[in-house]
Amino acid sequence: MALNEVYANGESITYPVNENVASGDFVVLGGIVGVAETSAVEGEDSNHYATLRHIGVFRGTTSDAVSVGDAIYLASEATYGTALTTTSTDNELVGYAVKAKAGVAGDVYVRINN
Repeated sequence: MALNEVYANGESITYPVNENVASGDFVVLGGIVGVAETSAVEGEDSNHYATLRHIGVFRGTTSDAVSVGDAIYLASEATYGTALTTTSTDNELVGYAVKAKAGVAGDVYVRINN
């Protein structure tokens, strides 16, 4: 083990987040992408925190048609939420589709981009 190791398992880490983050939201913090395992709670320092999971495939929603391997983004220039899109303009990349779906409202399965 390296003497400078901070986390032996970095799959889930607690971060400061927007106070409205809910469990199951995709969250983008700069170049860090995760899905909230917990809803945001206020810490002793008045910031809000949630634990984000960085590994796995997670379900979101989109009305876009999706092919396996398509890039998936948070919709509407958001930095958290579950509304997803295949449109890259002004949206945050969260991962890649692992299952195809038709262009109707429904679930999209996304492998996190980390």
